[in-house]
Amino acid sequence: MTGRIAIVSPYTLPFCCGNSFLAERLKEGLSGNGFTVRLFNSSVDAPREAAAFEPDLMHTLNADRPYPWIRTFRAARSIPWVITLTGTDYNSWCGIKDPPAHIRESLEGADALVVFHSEAREVLEDCLPALRGKIMVIPQAVVSSGALARRVELRESYGIGSGETALLMVASIRPVKNLRFAIDGLIRLQRQVGGVKAWLAGPIIDPREADNLFADARQLDHFSYLGEVPPDEVRELMAAADVFLNTSLNEGMPGAVLEAMAEGLPVVASDVTGNRAVVAHERNGLLFPVDRVDALVTALKRLVLDKRLRASLGESGRQVALRDYSAEHEADAHQDLYRNVLGGFGRLRAHSAC
Repeated sequence: MTGRIAIVSPYTLPFCCGNSFLAERLKEGLSGNGFTVRLFNSSVDAPREAAAFEPDLMHTLNADRPYPWIRTFRAARSIPWVITLTGTDYNSWCGIKDPPAHIRESLEGADALVVFHSEAREVLEDCLPALRGKIMVIPQAVVSSGALARRVELRESYGIGSGETALLMVASIRPVKNLRFAIDGLIRLQRQVGGVKAWLAGPIIDPREADNLFADARQLDHFSYLGEVPPDEVRELMAAADVFLNTSLNEGMPGAVLEAMAEGLPVVASDVTGNRAVVAHERNGLLFPVDRVDALVTALKRLVLDKRLRASLGESGRQVALRDYSAEHEADAHQDLYRNVLGGFGRLRAHSAC
């Protein structure tokens, strides 16, 4: 069973972020399953371009940012519609207040919704009971890059000495990523433990937040902002580093955490929705309360000082990532979802292999 799928994302490559990586991964996986797939950037591409593609199904990533785009498209043509909620589009209001009107309209108007873990489905159904029965859990996927086999070589190339510990953060610079909190923790860690390097890779989305972050980071002896780094190089950084740090205030399902786990890198993460869907405390990483910098410092210090714990948590995380978050399962689960949605509309068209 095949069809034409238009995937609409607020970000696409070469801009590196979770949405763009998800869009590319879905395109590759679904194409391998026989679908004809095109990606559309809701900030760049016009809805008429998608209309000319004549898709059988529209799949938008994020319920917020693509709203004006999808509304224009659907005013001219009504086809089955799937939305993947990626985190920022529901974490800011779900369980706290009513959703913005345009997001409610989208969620209630879509034919199916995708979230990355069961906790997200539960809170959404509690907040908006009308969504019950149309939310499917499909975890994000990750694959091993093979960079771990070059760990010794990579550590040398990045200048990590034998007595040094490298901490890596991969995140876009914006308030929800809570990176100034991370810097505060690293400053305190520096006062207690020496030989620690800290790297941050990711694009600047909020320039004011970036200015404040870099001002704070001047108190660190060994901190490097690497900018927006290509995906292959991110995986090399993960293979070379000793600890991965995520301090987000909320997450959908953090692709960077999954990638770090796939490279055998032990994770220290804030105990929030999304992070705790993939990080099991003391089993494949360490979680800390998001408002307690002392707990963050304690967790980081444990891993900096205990090489055996780093190895144990890292290997456990690697096994979990590769066993439970495969790209094949992600593509197959979306295929099953599309089949159900398209079957309900009766609009699936057969396409030749060419």
